[in-house]
Amino acid sequence: GLSLSGMAELPIVIVIAQRPGPSTGVPTYTAQGDLDYALNAGHGEFARLLVAPGDAEQAFYWSSLALNISWKYQIPSIILTDKALSEGTYSFDIYQIEAINEEKPLLWNRKKPYKRYLDTKTGISPLAFVPEKDVVIKVNSYEHDEYGFTTEKPQKIRKMSEKRFRKQKYLEKELQNYKSVNVFGEKDSPTVLLCWGSNKGICSELGQKFGFKVVQPVVLSPFPLSQFNKVLKGVKKIISIENNLTGQLTKLISRYGFRVDEKILKHDGRPFSLE
Repeated sequence: GLSLSGMAELPIVIVIAQRPGPSTGVPTYTAQGDLDYALNAGHGEFARLLVAPGDAEQAFYWSSLALNISWKYQIPSIILTDKALSEGTYSFDIYQIEAINEEKPLLWNRKKPYKRYLDTKTGISPLAFVPEKDVVIKVNSYEHDEYGFTTEKPQKIRKMSEKRFRKQKYLEKELQNYKSVNVFGEKDSPTVLLCWGSNKGICSELGQKFGFKVVQPVVLSPFPLSQFNKVLKGVKKIISIENNLTGQLTKLISRYGFRVDEKILKHDGRPFSLE
């Protein structure tokens, strides 16, 4: 389904609520073992949005934004949460959250012929919807030309794959307008607690209590490199805190040249606590 969305350019928002695995695992407990999966799920290369909110307020905000982005760019968006967040109890003032207005997707201007996969500068093709009169709307999971007809010609395969992935560049640029990386605690501390997802809460407490800087990237794909670089400027030590066995966020940031000095990993189904 995820690769189908990538190839056919279908907007979809998927929520992954993590629990200990593999297989049945421990269904009623929490974990953060699916980051690698969410980053790489689906064969082939295509643009995607991956966000990991840390509390209900962030989940509300980024879910709204994910819907807009999926429709605007015609890509899959994944909201990565976990048992602790999904079934946790929170209270917040919904009216204090920055409003996310519904953003209309790019629509066909009725100039014929209609090309479902028109190759544009941004890679975003205008949409038409059934039952548009005298128009064929062809959606295809096979590689296709601009009309949606199946093709195996090498030049068209190259052209269309580049067209689809072009959206990633424009999505990266748009996300710079949003707070994709959050900072809590003592913001001038040379020591950073790096966390993601529901660990935002416990790490914020630790930051306040012990004077650490807490960095929480919410957007994990496309990775917000410029914002991440900015918040880590002058930092001497990075401690990564994750509910998994292998330090999956640590592996992700290492792709961009960041080195974690210490990992604190917990993978017993229980969330972190101050104790």
